[in-house]
Formats: sequence, C-alpha cells, structure tokens
Amino acid sequence: MNRHLYICGDIHGEIKRLVHDAMHRLKIRCADILVVGDFGAGFGRPNSMDVRYREIRSALEENDICLYTIRGNHDDPAFFDGQHDYERLHFLPDHKMIELCCKRIYPIGGAVSTDIDLIDPLTRKSRRMQNDSLIKFGSSKRIWWDGEAPAQNTEGLPESTDIIVSHEAPLSFAPTLIRELYVREDTWQQVIESRRYLDYVLKAVKPPLWFYGHYHHHYEGVVEDTMYRGLDIGEMTKATLI
Repeated sequence: MNRHLYICGDIHGEIKRLVHDAMHRLKIRCADILVVGDFGAGFGRPNSMDVRYREIRSALEENDICLYTIRGNHDDPAFFDGQHDYERLHFLPDHKMIELCCKRIYPIGGAVSTDIDLIDPLTRKSRRMQNDSLIKFGSSKRIWWDGEAPAQNTEGLPESTDIIVSHEAPLSFAPTLIRELYVREDTWQQVIESRRYLDYVLKAVKPPLWFYGHYHHHYEGVVEDTMYRGLDIGEMTKATLI
C-alpha cells in the first residue's frame, strides 16, 4: 500500500481529536501526518506527553499512522532537540531535512507571539507579565517560551527541497501584516524580522510547495514558482500541488 503525506494546521494540544478526525472523518490509513506547529508540547506536568501518547498509540499502530510536528510559538523548544520522540510521534528540529513519503521536507519552526502583549482588563497586567509570574513559581501553565521566533539559518540552506513547512509565513504570503494597537514596538519588529527572514528562504530555495499555520485561517496562492497554503486550526490536506 502506498504511503500518503498529510499536512495539518495547529492543534493546540488536541492530539486525540487529530487522531480521531484522521481515522473517522478522513479515513486516513498508512500515512504520515505533519503538524505545522502549536502542537501543544510542554503543557501540563512533566510526564503529560507520555500520558497523551499512550492514549493514541494503539490507534496509530492499528492504522499505520505516524505523527510529526514542527515547533510553534506555543510549544516548548526543549522538545525539539531530537531526544523527545516516540515510536510514532516525532518532534522535528528546525532546519534539519527529513524525507517522508518520498518527499524532501525542510522544517522551520517558531513564530513571535503578539497576543502576549494583550492587557487583562481585570488585573491590568499584560499576558507577558502573567507568564513571567508563572515561570517564577515554576508553574506548568506557562504558554510562552524564550527563543520562540524562527531560528535564522542563512549558511546551510538546502539548494532545493520538495516542501518547506513553517509555523510563521513569509512576508510575501497572506496574511498582510497588520499591527494591532496592543502590540509593543519591540514585539512588532520581531514579527517583521521573522517574516522577512522566511522571505529570504523563499527566494533562496524556491520550493514547489510551502505550508504554514499560526494564523488560524485558510490561505492559498502562488508566489513566483511556489504554491503556498496557510492552514486553519486542525485543517488537514494532502501534500500535493494545488
């Protein structure tokens, strides 16, 4: 049986729903599913990922499905060092080429969180301040980590690849940059820098296909010779040309 490659939008910890949708709604079998970040890595207690993997392991085995994910801005970067994988769940390091279903895939995780600058009207504190307090007391409820932006690699980019999968979008792709009033200047400059860097990768590598998430909306289009798709939350699509 031929193996198929699917790309999935952000799931924000809803691993069981992802597997249920793949099996029952989409009837996916014998496949690799690659999530474009915001998988939910790092939430909960230290062994919470072990528990969640055990809940889906038998379903993955019975249907011959393997899950892969790149790093989102709501994922703990520590998971993506190549040392936290399970038999059928893999956390892909940034800028390390992988081949799935005979397709060469170049992963670029990370994005800048603009919602961290939102002010809570009750406490009058920003989410950034609340997150810093959670870190101080060792809480597992934190949802932002240092080093969340895409790691910029300019020296070792591949000469070619079949697919680039990122969490953030290049500046040339939708959506157009629009700054919300609550976003701090330093945060905004990081967003611009991240999207400009991905534009640099786009022009240097020129992949046939590029998938991304982060914006919780469906986008698609063509920039020069690259077809792109931005995926909504939990949206799954086959990794084929439009």
